[in-house]
This record gives sequence, structure tokens and C-alpha cells, in this order.
Amino acid sequence: MITMDMNVNIVEKIDALYDIGRDFMERGWIHGSVVENEFNDCSFDKWRKSVNDMLYQIGGCEDPNYQRFSKNVRKANLKHLDEGLRILAAVRDEIACSSVRSGDQGAKGRASCGRLSPTYY
Repeated sequence: MITMDMNVNIVEKIDALYDIGRDFMERGWIHGSVVENEFNDCSFDKWRKSVNDMLYQIGGCEDPNYQRFSKNVRKANLKHLDEGLRILAAVRDEIACSSVRSGDQGAKGRASCGRLSPTYY
């Protein structure tokens, strides 16, 4: 059984991994133009493995987010990193919304639970 506290911990982990990915992305772009297409392979692989492991923990190997991340985020470049960040943001929103809905706030529908962190805008 996943409790609201467990969801908060997962959201914090997703936020941390998202921030690491954003740091990679920001290093690759300066003033709107691509500076480097490739990142440090080792750092990217560690990040990718951490995200992959977390997505597996959340939904298992049949989870569409896990499968999409595993299939589409393979190379240490901006395109793959951007796809990974979008998947992380979607998973984070899904978990945050389920936490709000299951809490005592009395949220009704998706309109009551938008993005809770400014890093996703």
C-alpha cells in the first residue's frame, strides 16, 4: 500500500533527479543555441540508471513510463535528455496529483492539482 508519505518521498526523489537532468540540459545550451551535443557519458549513465531504477520501483517493467524511458532515453545527448525530463515531469505530476486526491484537502478533479514545483514550468 502506497501512502501519502511514500508519495512525498518519491516526489522528492523525482525532483532531485529532474534537477540533475536540468543541470545537464542547461550546460548544453547557452543563449538558445546548442553548445555541446554530448555530455559526460558516465554521469549521464548514472543519471539514466537512477531514473530507470526509480521508474521500475514505481510501476514495474510493464509501466508505460518505464518502457518509454528505457526505449527513448539511451544516448547522452540533448534530445534523449529532454525526453527523459518530460517523462520525469509527467510521472511527478501523476504522483503529486494522486497524493493531493488521496489527502484530506478534498481536491476534486485534475484542475485542483497542477504542477506543485516551479522547476517544471
